[in-house]
Amino acid sequence: MALLASSCLSGLMAPAAKAQPAGDGAGTTRHFTIAAQPLRTALHQYLEQSGVQVAYPTADAGNVRSTAISGNLTSQEALSRLLTGTGLTWRATGPNSVTLAKASANITLGPVRVGGTVAHQDPTGPGVGYVATTTMAGTKTDTPITEIPTSIYVITKQQMIDQQPQNIQEALRYSPGVYSEPYGSYSSGEALGSGGAIKQRGFSTQQFVDGLMSTSLTSGETSFLERIEVLNGPPSVMYGQSAPGGLVNMTLKKPTDTPLHQVSVGFGNWNRYEATVDVSDKVTKSGNVRYRIAAIGDTQGAQSNYTHYKRVGILPSLTWDIDPRTSVTLIGS
Repeated sequence: MALLASSCLSGLMAPAAKAQPAGDGAGTTRHFTIAAQPLRTALHQYLEQSGVQVAYPTADAGNVRSTAISGNLTSQEALSRLLTGTGLTWRATGPNSVTLAKASANITLGPVRVGGTVAHQDPTGPGVGYVATTTMAGTKTDTPITEIPTSIYVITKQQMIDQQPQNIQEALRYSPGVYSEPYGSYSSGEALGSGGAIKQRGFSTQQFVDGLMSTSLTSGETSFLERIEVLNGPPSVMYGQSAPGGLVNMTLKKPTDTPLHQVSVGFGNWNRYEATVDVSDKVTKSGNVRYRIAAIGDTQGAQSNYTHYKRVGILPSLTWDIDPRTSVTLIGS
């Protein structure tokens, strides 16, 4: 009876020992020889040679053929090679068991790290869209607008392009703290400066060009401007004797780092015709010397006879980068 019981127990334990071989691990190599064949039969041979049970949906392995493998491999390497080109991948569910699934539904991405730096805006440049983050109007240094304890608003080049103002007054229509047309649009479109016509916080404002006080009426030509900055409040700490309501600073166009070639033509009421040119490029091969030429010409009548004007303007400029920290710009008007 004891001998019979021993024989029965050994027969019952044999299949379990075959399905989970002792000492088999991920790093243990075995000799595999499996020919290219339908995946179902290939997985059956894989089970016999590795002792690893494979569970899979029968629909995924219906008409799929496996890749032939041969050689000394670990169970993981053998299964990965066996599934090459089948569109299936495996996932371990136990020490000696795995499950198969479609590769597209079982992709696990690693961590994605995005690096970079925030581009610093030129405090005298056109800005990005309607947003300018830095200015030199408040402190005469390159300073973020959010760090200046006063009200500063910037009209970017893109806003002027979309708004199409014919003079500074029209460009300032939407600036807080500014009453740009107290006498109406009397200027008929000329590029007049302030001339007492712009009010800031109840006072007549003053016009500055590139940080310097200007009384020139032609410096307000919007086609020559890169941006317009409005500084509300007394600015005498940085600018000396000036209007208590604030100032309007205009930045003229200067040579760009990248080539620029723009031409526009337009027409409007009362026989208005206009053409503008804006060209910038490098003079030297290295680009340390660059030029820019902005020009405008227009003519327009009015609703009354014998009232018309013609205007032609040109703004040439030349920049020389002497070294990385020093540059000189010459501007003519």
